[in-house]
This record gives sequence, C-alpha cells and structure tokens, in this order.
Amino acid sequence: MPPDLNAASESEKKLFKAAKSGDLATIREMVAADPSLIHARDASACTPLHYAAWKGYPEVVAALLDAGADIQSHNQQGHWGSTPLHAAAHGGLTAVAALLIARGADVHALNPKGMTPLQETEVHDARAVANLLKRHGAA
Repeated sequence: MPPDLNAASESEKKLFKAAKSGDLATIREMVAADPSLIHARDASACTPLHYAAWKGYPEVVAALLDAGADIQSHNQQGHWGSTPLHAAAHGGLTAVAALLIARGADVHALNPKGMTPLQETEVHDARAVANLLKRHGAA
C-alpha cells in the first residue's frame, strides 16, 4: 500500500518549513538526527528539495543533495511541479537551476503536462534560466 501523503509527521512538517524558509541549520540538524527525513513527502508529493528549489535557496539545495535527496524526484504539484529543476526553472531561479544541473538534474525531464524545465521558464519569462538550460542541451 502506498504511503499516506497527508499523514506527515511533526518532524516532516518542521523540515518542510525549514526548507521553505531557507533554515539551513535546522535542516542539517534534523537530517543528521534522522536521515530518513530527506525522503519526506507532503500531500502533493513534494520533498524538502522541491521546496528549497522553488524558494531559491542554493545552500539548502546543496545540503539536501549532499544528504541524499533525490534530484530527479517528481511531485504532483500542478503549478510549478514535477522535478526540483522544473520548480527552479518556473521561478527563474538561476543559481538553483545551475546547481541542480551541475549535480545531474535531467534538463529533458517531463512533468505530467508533458512540459520540460525549459518550457517552465516561459511561464514567467525566465530568460536567464532558459539560456542556462539551452547551454546544457535543452531544446
């Protein structure tokens, strides 16, 4: 039976909040105490890495990746969703997108709507991220 994504523990909720606010110290402390938290998912299947990418915190993204976060994980978030790279591309977050690409994010990944990260850049005219993606083979 699949996990109940609506049943996030208090620790998971605290980690999501830390990822959304860029609280690197809390993330490091929590993941050191319980490494399984790195794989936590919320009701839309977002991980802490998705939120750190969406909110534009490259230091947090790096720490989560160093701790074993799945760079290719897909969520069910309908607005900016699918992979952390989709989130960074949608938000025009060049530093985060560059970090994710450097760490192996798939620039050709498709979200449930069939959109690539490059197509996500069109939502908010994120030209710098679009150019970055193109330099790394996105078409």
